[in-house]
Amino acid sequence: MIKITALALATLAPTTLYAQHEAHNVAPGVRTQVLAHNAYPDHGKYEDRLDRALASGMPLAIEEDLAWLDGRSVVIHGAKNASAQDPTLESYLFPKVRPLMEKAMQSGDKSKWPLITLYLDIKNNPPEHLEAIAKVLDRYNSWLTTAVKTDDLTKQSPLKLGPMMILVEDKQNDIKQQFFYDQVPVGGQIRVFGSVTKPAENPTHIPKQEYIDSLVTVPMEKITMQKADNYHRWWGLDWAYVEEGGEEHHREWGKEQETRLKQIVSYGHQLGYLMSFYCLDGFTSESNQGWESEYNFGSVQEVMPRWKSAIHAHADMISTDQFELLAKEIKSR
Repeated sequence: MIKITALALATLAPTTLYAQHEAHNVAPGVRTQVLAHNAYPDHGKYEDRLDRALASGMPLAIEEDLAWLDGRSVVIHGAKNASAQDPTLESYLFPKVRPLMEKAMQSGDKSKWPLITLYLDIKNNPPEHLEAIAKVLDRYNSWLTTAVKTDDLTKQSPLKLGPMMILVEDKQNDIKQQFFYDQVPVGGQIRVFGSVTKPAENPTHIPKQEYIDSLVTVPMEKITMQKADNYHRWWGLDWAYVEEGGEEHHREWGKEQETRLKQIVSYGHQLGYLMSFYCLDGFTSESNQGWESEYNFGSVQEVMPRWKSAIHAHADMISTDQFELLAKEIKSR
């Protein structure tokens, strides 16, 4: 059982972002968005994933996996899966979202900005890969949500909202913060925002399911007690921290699990993070569109109460491959 102490919650002061910018759509707990999981083609199949995601409505978060292969940043699950035919951000994503971004810029209506929160899941990050990504972002800089770099990482400056916001996930021993934040001069513009550092996966090398089952006992303060800062602004969590067994080996959903979910979201919000959970699907073998079994509850009937509970807990992003169904549920509430 996750232990989040009353003392820990009581002593956490909201961050500058949360306290001063509650009206902003990017303040923790203000809005729940679909995070369109793996919204890109799979070796020429499922070309409609991004179209489906965009058609489900905005505001919307979109995940694009990026791998560095032979001097190219390609949109694919990992370098070992890549081929010369795989698309890039500029050949696949940006042409599709350009009309939406340009229309948003021209209208001047910022009430739903950022309309698209783009999560770049960078699978391998040598400096040349990050440099290539930065050059792409240079060409779309006018769309991006930014913040001024302060002289102290813990001093969080207000976000200047654009119709798109870029997120990355910080992992063990990677260089994303160094590249996207540390190298920005004080007074310069931060345009890529990181996460709570993802814990090392199964560090003691116990059997996989035993490790997954153990996550539900991990106190959130063991992962982090650091408040959100000028760079780290979101937190992506495996659902197994909420529910024993995770998606594939779930038990019955009930009050205990719902309470645990609310505690986790509340803890993250008190620290100032946007809270995100991955990946909640409910599909049969007949309805599978290239989705991964490890994220599957097996039916819409099983995943629906989890979606509803996450919405009710004010999770900021919920990852799924079933964009349309989750978007409909969010809008109905």
